[in-house]
Order: sequence, then structure tokens, then C-alpha cells
Amino acid sequence: MSSPPGAPTAVDVTRALLSSRLPLPTTTRLTLLSLVACAGASFATWWWLVLQRGNWRAAQLGCLPARAGAPDEVLNRFTGCVNDVRLAQSAVVLCGPLALLALALLWRAAGRRLSLWLWRARPDRPDRPDAPTLRPRLDAVLPEATSPRPVLWVRGRRIGVRARASGSRREPWIVADSHVFSLPDAWVEAMFRHELAHLRLRDVGRVRLASAAWWVLLLACTVPMAVSLILTPRPLGTGLLVRLTVILAIVGVSLCAVLQAREHDADLGADAAADAPPGAMADYISAAHAPSRRARLAAALGLATHPTSARRLEVLQDPARTWGLSWFVCLVTGLAAGLLFTDLALLIAALMPWRTQLAYTLAGLLTGWAVAAVVTVGWWRAAAVGHRDASLRRAATAGGALGLGVLVGSQLSGRAAGNWVQDTGTADGLATSLSLTDAPGTQVAALAVLLMAGGALLALWNTSLARALRASVRGPGSAPACAGAVVLAGLLTAVPLGSWFYLARLTAAGADTRWGVFDTPWWVTGSAVTVVGALTPQLAARVRTSVARSRTPVAAQRKAVVRRFPGAGASRRLATLVVAGCLVGAGAGWAAIGGEFSAPVVSRSSGRTATAPPAPRTAGGEDRTVPLGELPDLPPESERTPAMRADRAVVCRALTLEGTAAFADPARRAETAGLLGAVDDPVLRSASRVLLRDPSGPVDLDAVVASVLRCDLFFRYHR
Repeated sequence: MSSPPGAPTAVDVTRALLSSRLPLPTTTRLTLLSLVACAGASFATWWWLVLQRGNWRAAQLGCLPARAGAPDEVLNRFTGCVNDVRLAQSAVVLCGPLALLALALLWRAAGRRLSLWLWRARPDRPDRPDAPTLRPRLDAVLPEATSPRPVLWVRGRRIGVRARASGSRREPWIVADSHVFSLPDAWVEAMFRHELAHLRLRDVGRVRLASAAWWVLLLACTVPMAVSLILTPRPLGTGLLVRLTVILAIVGVSLCAVLQAREHDADLGADAAADAPPGAMADYISAAHAPSRRARLAAALGLATHPTSARRLEVLQDPARTWGLSWFVCLVTGLAAGLLFTDLALLIAALMPWRTQLAYTLAGLLTGWAVAAVVTVGWWRAAAVGHRDASLRRAATAGGALGLGVLVGSQLSGRAAGNWVQDTGTADGLATSLSLTDAPGTQVAALAVLLMAGGALLALWNTSLARALRASVRGPGSAPACAGAVVLAGLLTAVPLGSWFYLARLTAAGADTRWGVFDTPWWVTGSAVTVVGALTPQLAARVRTSVARSRTPVAAQRKAVVRRFPGAGASRRLATLVVAGCLVGAGAGWAAIGGEFSAPVVSRSSGRTATAPPAPRTAGGEDRTVPLGELPDLPPESERTPAMRADRAVVCRALTLEGTAAFADPARRAETAGLLGAVDDPVLRSASRVLLRDPSGPVDLDAVVASVLRCDLFFRYHR
């Protein structure tokens, strides 16, 4: 079908898209793959270097004080030492993604030369004057200013494609099959333009690195863990094996999506080349053999490394269709976000053990920026080209898929494989139970609805923001404005995402502190300011539209003349984004740390007070709180002997069954302090003395945390 007169052709659209400063789909999908790979590597590092080493027994036991001292000093030294150990463990876990990157770089460097040996490739340098060569055909399509010029290799063993771009930026290669000599010149030149487009777009090294990361994740993480779980069965073994397999599959599907996206980008780059005859690339693609049944099945499952010929031709006819954002990409992005957040929040919480909610907000900020780098950029591209994925209905559907992916990803994390506290005998912060399997169904359904509705609202906000700021392929509405939108989206999602995961953690633990954490005045006020800041660009756009409609024709004409200067639109967008960012950032910050300004003041310089949450509940919602006088581990008061009162195991078991209610209730707190003081342990006795200072006042958080940590070390190491 011919285009209307004056309408841009497909080649014109292609050149505009490739010259845009907006990230191409290949770049954003590589970001998605990196998120999942880093989450898998960090969990594998924690498994091997922390959990399998007994949570660092020597370092943990080294925190026990050798002698008694001032209560404040004993508690501060003990809790500080344990937190330092956890901080070191977190630093080791963070080395997992770095190790994955290092191994992938080595794999990529070794793979370049190894691939030439496997393909039996040789340089295209004929040893006789009459020997066939492909170099003249490559030089015919190679621009004169190209530097460095790619080295041409010919392989003697076919691997399924006619040619492949390889090498590095300093030493680019093009490796062609030997049967290419018999192809028509037009096909060979189109093939070389396609490979040169790969080199020009600089996607060769990045894709090789992503492929290497998948293999490292398989061979260095998944297989060893699977072998260890099979040889040494553990209570969580089955759940971990299933999750490892699913995570590896997600990385593989993401890698296949990257490989397909780069082929489309290269097709468009070859078709838009200055010396490319019209329709040459389409003729070359049409000449390919029809895909086999196996290839069609792989394409339907998203496991094909190359798109089908029909799909490639559709993209050539409508280049803007690659700039959409499907619900499936959003679903996989949500899976990656759920996997990433779970590990990231626990690591940040180890850095600030006294501010768990703030740690979750910071994790939400970092995860929100990572998600925005994929979905916000994707919706911005879609709005810039008028793609149907930017419509309200499709965007809301994709946003719902994003929220569903976050929920599923949080439960696919290895941290949600089961009850880590029960099955590993530790309450370590890095082994927190996050599985919602045993949580009430109504609560899980409510969490799912919150996420899906939030994802839909985020999608609608992103698309409306792109329209309000007049997203475009080039000019002020392209990369600069899109970068500001990514920053704003990360700030906007920090508090909701962090709060949701914190609420899910409380739900998984059975704690009856559902909304008490979030119905504080500062959280409500900060969230309201955040919403107002997020809607500022849309409100500003409506005001500008209303003012423009009310202007006289002469004034409107002058306004149009002013808009011809590109700096005016850029400065207006920048000012709008700065104002919105300040409001959103201020609201998010106040929601996260506003309680710091309302915290009670205590006389002890190092003291921290908090109202301990009620005791945990079971999955069915019944209260598990047992009064100290009715605990099955303790006999009646008349039968309690001094030796029994001094038994550390009995006291710690009583604290475990009683929960934090033993500290929250002043009456129970006095009895709890009496139990702790009877044990011959410097930490528990110091906690007892601190609790008895003000039995009816705010509970001292240091005493609570120190008691829990001390009992945790006892249960784990029997010391």
C-alpha cells in the first residue's frame, strides 16, 4: 500500500529512529537481563560464602562479651559487633554480581578466539590471484571513512547463519560462511550491510557479554547449587531447585529477546544505509528458507535467537513497531524487579539495622530507577512514535502485568523458598522468611491487587507524562526529557514499592502490624506531596493548553514563532521536571524519615526507643501470644528452681514463644527482665538492667535487639 503524498517513507522513519538519542530496544532489554543475572549471582554468593559457612560461626561467637560491664556499653558493643558481621556478609554478597561481570568478561575475551577455532575460520586472503574472495564485495558497501576497517574471515564449518559480526571495537571482524561465495552479489552486499550495522550500533560486545553471563550463571551458580542440593538434601532443596530453574529460564528468555531486538535494529540500519538500493534488504530476507517446525515452535515460546523472516519484513515495512512496550516485556521486568528487590532490601537493611523502613525505601528507589530504565523509556519511545502500546488501555494492561511480575518475582526469589528461620536455625537478617505461601489468601490477594493497580497507575502516569512533555524522537522531547522522566519515575516508586515489600515481609512473618507502619502522619503527608509532585507536569501542560486557547490569533502566532527556538522547549521541560522532582523527592523523603523528627527522646545517649509490635500471628490469624506463666517450657511459679530460671535455653525459648509482646506490655516487660537477669549471661543481664530502668516507659530497642540476637546465636551455635 502506497503512502500518502508528502508522508515520510519507511526509510525516512528508520533514519529518524536510528539517529535518535533515545536508547534503542536492545539497550533497555540488556538492562532487564542484567537485573535478573545480578539477583541470581547475589543469592548464589550468599548461599556459598555465608550460609554454607555456618553464617561465619567464629566471627559471630567472637561478638559475645567475655565479662560483664556497664549495661549500655555491653549492649552497644555486642549489637555493633553482630551488625558489623552482617555488614561484612552483605559486602561479600555484593561481590557476586561483580564476580559474574568479571567471569563474563573473561568468557567473552576467550570466546572471540575460540569461536574462530571452532568455526575453522581463516582470513579472506586468497593465496592465488584467481582464488575467490569476498573482500571486494565488502569494500563495495563499506564507507570510506570507516575506521577501523573490519577484518573478513571465512569459516569452513557452517553454524546456521550466513555471516556474523564479531571481534571488538578496536578489531572488528565479519565472519562469513564459505557457501556465501555462490550467492548473488545483491544478497551478499545486503548481508554485509546488516553485519556492518551491528558493528556501527556497537551491540556485538554487549550481546556477547550477556551470553557469557548466562553461561556463567548456569555453570558457576545453578549447576553447583543443584548438585549440592541433590547430594545433601535440605528442607528447602526442592523449592530452591525450582526457583533456580525458573530464574535461569527468565534470563534465557531475556537473552533471546535481546538477540531478536538487535537483529531488527541491524535490519533497519542496513535498510537505511545511504548506498542501499530500495528494497534490497527486504529481497535478501525474503530469500531465506522457510523456518522449520522446530524454529517456529522456538519463536512461539520466545526462545528463538533470530526473528522469523515474516517478522523481519513486518519491521522493515513499519519500523516504529519495534518501539512499543508489550505486556510480556513488562511482566518480565516485574519478575526482575521482584528478584532484585528482595536481595537488595536485605543488604541495605544490614547497612542500617535500626532503620528497616528507610532501608526498604532506598531499595525501592534503586529498584524503581532500574525498572524505569526499561518501562519508562519504553513508554516514552512508544508515545514519541504514536505506537498503540502508549494508548490508555494497552498501557494499563501492561502496567498490571508489571505489578503481577513483581509479586511473582518476589516469590521466585530464593529467600522465599521456605521458612529460612526454621529450616536453617537462624534469624539472621539475610535469612528472613519472605514466602507468602502460608499467609492468609485474602491478604495475599490484597497484596496482588495493590501491586497490579499500582502498576496500571504507573503506566498511565508514564504515558500521560510523555504526552505532557511532548515526547519526540529528536529534539528537546527525546533523550534529555526522557532521562528526567526516568529520574522522576524512580523517585515516585520509591515509597510505594518499598512500603509494599515491607508490608509483604510483615505478612509473611505473620506479624500483626499491617497498617500501623504506614498510617503515620508523616507517611500520609509525604505520600500526598509525592502524588502532587508527580502530577505537576500534567497540570502544567493543561494550564499551557488553556492559556494557548485563550490567546488572540496574533499572540498565538507570536507564541509559535518563539517555539521555533529549540532552547525554549528544552528549558520549559527542564523547569517542569525540576519542580516535579523536588516535590516528589521531598515527599518521598518525608514519608521515609519523617518519623525521625517525632521520635521520643531518652536520657541514654546511645539509647533507641520504639514501641515493639505485637506478637506474631499464625497463617490463620489466631494469636500466638502465650503469657509467660502459661508457657509449656516453664513449670508453675512454685516449682521454678533457681537452676531452671538460669537456664539460657528455657529463657530463650520463652522469648521465642512470647514474641515482642514480652517487651511491649509493661507488666510482661518486668517479668521478662526478671527472667533475663537470672541467666548467667552478660548480654541478657545487661538487657535486663536496661529494661528495669523504666518499666512503664517506651521500650529500649537496644535491649530488645540484643536479647533476640543473643538467643539467635544460642539456638544456632548452642553457645
